[in-house]
Amino acid sequence: MLVTEQSNRSNQRHSLVFSVVVAVVILLLALKWQLALFALPLAYGVYHLMRRRTLRRIKVLAEPLPDTWEEVLLKNVVFYQALDEAGRERFRNLVKVFIDEVPVTGIRTDVDDITHVLVAASATIPIFGFEDWEYSGLGEILIYPGAFNEEYQTDQGVSRNTLGMIGVNHLSGVMILSKPDLISGFKNHKDKRNVGIHEFAHLVDKADGAVDGLPNRVAGDVAAPWIGWVAEELKRDPRAREEIDDYAYTNEAEYFAVLSEYFFEAPEHLQRRHPEVYGMMRKMYHQDTRSFLSRVKPRARRVGRNSPCPCGSSKKYKKCCSQKTKRGMKLNA
Repeated sequence: MLVTEQSNRSNQRHSLVFSVVVAVVILLLALKWQLALFALPLAYGVYHLMRRRTLRRIKVLAEPLPDTWEEVLLKNVVFYQALDEAGRERFRNLVKVFIDEVPVTGIRTDVDDITHVLVAASATIPIFGFEDWEYSGLGEILIYPGAFNEEYQTDQGVSRNTLGMIGVNHLSGVMILSKPDLISGFKNHKDKRNVGIHEFAHLVDKADGAVDGLPNRVAGDVAAPWIGWVAEELKRDPRAREEIDDYAYTNEAEYFAVLSEYFFEAPEHLQRRHPEVYGMMRKMYHQDTRSFLSRVKPRARRVGRNSPCPCGSSKKYKKCCSQKTKRGMKLNA
């Protein structure tokens, strides 16, 4: 999503070459049909069209991050807190481009600065280790006022256990996130739960066209061990791995997304309990989160079952987010 001097020159060169080809074709046509000369401005249009996104990104990157957005990152995103200044600048730039290009729409709820920035942070964290990344095909993110059911209902009295999903079929290109659960995912960095990271992990997985729990950028020395590990894990009784959310055992894709939450939320614990898994995920994401995030010691507060839920619903934790465990994909729409 970032524009470097090299990528800008490459885009400029390709745009120029393509527009020249269009101009030459028009001139050749004009040798037999002079009216074709009226199409010559099309060459400039092609050049401008191919340069448009790059030029817009250059403009966005040149603008400073709003102070309110910076405040949200510093107060809520431990990943951002752990970065040095160069890393923070890169993170800010990724956030700016994402917010500029991906619409975030509230459904019966407002999209304030906190919501908008945390969505962008959720998108940035999983791909921060990649030199170049595009969330191709992501058209819009819908923010719901709370958890929802299979019919996308959030009304009181209906069973609501879905915190987020990415759509397929007619919902392809759409992500849905529960606003309070998105926010609560950043409240406690050690609880291995972050629905925003979970859903964007699905998009990292989906980059090769299939949501199968194996991202396309996985090195050859990791793919086979990872496939073998997941296959054996899915045969287990989920209760045998108490530290891993039961929802991981739904299928390969959910295992990857849940372990991604684990990798970015509690990497020290993951590395201690399952060093081989941590090593594979470190190579998949090109990030060493254990050593990286150890620079920051977040003030995590244990939430008791009868304590007010941190998502702000005014319910007791045991009646609210403690029961909300479903995060994933809309497989049939």
